[in-house]
Amino acid sequence: DSATHLLAVEQINFYCQDVSILCPEECAQFACINATAAKFAIAASSFEQARSYIDAGMRLLKPNRWDEQYSLSLELHEMSASISCINGDIGDMSSCLHEIIAHVKSFEDSLTASSLLSKLLA
Repeated sequence: DSATHLLAVEQINFYCQDVSILCPEECAQFACINATAAKFAIAASSFEQARSYIDAGMRLLKPNRWDEQYSLSLELHEMSASISCINGDIGDMSSCLHEIIAHVKSFEDSLTASSLLSKLLA
């Protein structure tokens, strides 16, 4: 169930505070797990919890994430921008959106960011 999943992610994130002890495969797997946990938290309207999962997931991405982990990077950055919008954190929202727009590979991939950017500018 989702509560057990989220508890497991909390334990993983506690373990992953020092990213240097993880191999690249573990980082990728744990970043993906955090993205899933963030979706559960968003669905439960637990936006602060979602923010912590998103931040943990982004911290675990590789330095060249937009080349090697494109889909996961896009997903985490879109969720980050959305949560920033909900929380009224305009600076973080703008930063995330500009990073997405700088790295998208297709028009379709830019649609969510463009929609959020129009809300930011409105």
